[in-house]
Amino acid sequence: MIVSRHTSRSLDSDEPDTATPTPPRSTVPARRAGEDELTKGQHRLDPALRMSVQRPAPGVAVVSMNGDIDLAAAPRVTELIRQRLTAAALRALIVDLSTVSFIDTTGGELLLQAQRRAEQRGIDMHVVPGQGCVRRLLDLTGIDDSLTCHDSVSTALAHARHQ
Repeated sequence: MIVSRHTSRSLDSDEPDTATPTPPRSTVPARRAGEDELTKGQHRLDPALRMSVQRPAPGVAVVSMNGDIDLAAAPRVTELIRQRLTAAALRALIVDLSTVSFIDTTGGELLLQAQRRAEQRGIDMHVVPGQGCVRRLLDLTGIDDSLTCHDSVSTALAHARHQ
């Protein structure tokens, strides 16, 4: 945006320009709370994705995610699922994505990779996609054909306990 300022000074005048320039406005949005500068060696977790792990029964783990699953979140999601799949005595992993607000194809690929790892280790993996964006991604891409999907965590738990 170009802004011109008119002054009453004549262009032919030898008087110095005494108009005080207006400082430019910042186009960078202000930082949100918690967005401090990182110091060397620290890692900031993606605030848009929250993950939790619960163990509702012996040999069963439920990984719940809330927020956005995209390229930026992929390393965290991959590491958390890898840790669960390599845990001793795990026979079923339930991935609850019912409250995920955004997922891209990276998230779909992560689910397929997790399914392959689970199969290699003899672990049953169950996915709760919910009715939003995760369900749409799985339906549109056909990934749901490769996964064991359930409508709720309680349904997934019931299936995991009977296997």
